[in-house]
Amino acid sequence: MDQIQELSFSFRCVIDRPVAEVFDAVTGRTAISTYFTDDASAGLEAGRTVIWRFGDVEVDVAVEEVIRNRRIVCTWPACNGVGYRTRFVFVFEALNGGTRISVSESGWRPDRDGIESAFDQCSGWTHFFASLKARLEYDVDLKRFYEDDDG
Repeated sequence: MDQIQELSFSFRCVIDRPVAEVFDAVTGRTAISTYFTDDASAGLEAGRTVIWRFGDVEVDVAVEEVIRNRRIVCTWPACNGVGYRTRFVFVFEALNGGTRISVSESGWRPDRDGIESAFDQCSGWTHFFASLKARLEYDVDLKRFYEDDDG
């Protein structure tokens, strides 16, 4: 049996909106802050590093490739402070007047810390897709629904 070199996963979702609208919601600085981040330093453009803010947490997203309405490739720090970066790739496909959007993320080491980081990241992408779909199809903001309430 071959040893696993790295961990990866993929998600996909169908959104009842045209590809250009879904693409703009993912790449636009203001748009992404209406359903996912609290703020973004800029929109996603190839060669740019963007800071996504989630409360007091800032995450640097290095944008490697953007093909309008088709594909986005970025890297960012793997969650839980494991000390390395992972790569995520969005793919956008027209589907019966709507859009099939998928994200694949890879690069975790197949150890305990890598597995925990990957599972936490799966939760984040689940939140991303649910919130994107709710915002674009129903103009509902789920962002606050996912916040922890310790008070």
